[in-house]
Amino acid sequence: MLAELTENLDAAVQAFFRDEELDRLARATGFTKRPDGKISGSVFFDLIVFNSDKLKEQSLNDLSLEAKERHGIDIKKQSLHERFNEYAPLFLKAALEKLLQKQVLKHVELGQLSHFKRILIKDSICFEVDPSLAKAYPGSGGSASTAAMRIQYEYDLLSGRINDLSLHAFNEQDQKDSLATVALTGEGDLIIRDLGYLNLAVLQKLLDQKVCFLGRLSPTLNVYELKNGDYQEVDFVKIHRYMKRLKLATLEKEVYLGSEKKIKVRLAIYLLPDQEVEKRLRKAARNNKKKARKPLSKEYKTRAALNLFITNTTPEQIATENIWSFYRLRWQIELIFKIWKSIGKIHEVKKVKQPRLECYVYAKLIFIVLGWQLLWRVAKVLYHREGKLLSFYKSFKTLLGKYLDEIKQALLTSKRTMEKFIFKFYGISRSHHLLEKREQESTPMEELLAMLIK
Repeated sequence: MLAELTENLDAAVQAFFRDEELDRLARATGFTKRPDGKISGSVFFDLIVFNSDKLKEQSLNDLSLEAKERHGIDIKKQSLHERFNEYAPLFLKAALEKLLQKQVLKHVELGQLSHFKRILIKDSICFEVDPSLAKAYPGSGGSASTAAMRIQYEYDLLSGRINDLSLHAFNEQDQKDSLATVALTGEGDLIIRDLGYLNLAVLQKLLDQKVCFLGRLSPTLNVYELKNGDYQEVDFVKIHRYMKRLKLATLEKEVYLGSEKKIKVRLAIYLLPDQEVEKRLRKAARNNKKKARKPLSKEYKTRAALNLFITNTTPEQIATENIWSFYRLRWQIELIFKIWKSIGKIHEVKKVKQPRLECYVYAKLIFIVLGWQLLWRVAKVLYHREGKLLSFYKSFKTLLGKYLDEIKQALLTSKRTMEKFIFKFYGISRSHHLLEKREQESTPMEELLAMLIK
């Protein structure tokens, strides 16, 4: 019964969390030197990862008491302070990477999704850290924070598998990271990314690697049509008037991006409702006034009335009328970041030295990965079997608030214990963790899960 909940469960999580494995990883990264030391890799992992919800409030003395109560270890706070050295975050980072490598979730290819091996969405989340860490994590400067951390996150919508989860300084912008992680994509992938990730250099690399992409058109990119052998700049004012006159909701064009080396893409144009356009223009006008910029141009106002998407997929892979729906799937990552901040409190960090801060962030990310794997399984089965949508917000809140210790015990004992916990959590979720639909139309997540029905 409900075998999908526990499929490949031992490979996905159980094998990694044995004490011997953690201790070997701690020695390999230099965190532990002697096998008879007071704080082994498995003890440190337990103190930090399965205590991550309390780290913001806890002092080193509190952690020393935790070590005594949970493991019978007497260690002074000064000695514990010394354990937060340069090797501690390396150990937890290696643990996170190992956990990501061990994600084994069955991949499903059905319907229009059968054209893609993976659908990867990516974004970053930023938060301020103490100014004393400005050298390691420089912020934007000026009147903003002098120190801030950026977490880059990318995962596959089809399997739930995480492709990238890494810490960076705030000033390591998305475009730079996008180039660095192109190597993580391959032929058969579709990547859905926001403006900051799709500059011309990235688009060209993706084309070279035969990777499909979908994103919004940047207002800074020059767009051309090929007419009678000449490249002519696209006139969005004329297109807007044409669509309004004929009452067209959608229009597609073959266009070329860039002033020098032209990149051919499909441009999908959607006409927005007047109230949405007015909302966009009011926001843009406020920003212009705040930054003492020139009034909005006619070209800008016209573009504000349109949703513009670029893709190198074929109409067989994604039909024009479905491009916006596919892009809406990217909004799921905004929900994930909301969970990280409002429930995981990943941005709430106190003044500590750099290695300790990084340990705390990695600890929370490790637990987030564990929780994500579990909840993705529950979400798919819940929808496939009962047509119900899981609220990731509600379910994560329950995991962190009530079941942290149970998850720990399930992971550290046996596969059977974990199976019992997942069945129990599924039962709770089908009654208490359902998404409340406020509209009659389907949500992006519902559309995705419907495509994944076996």
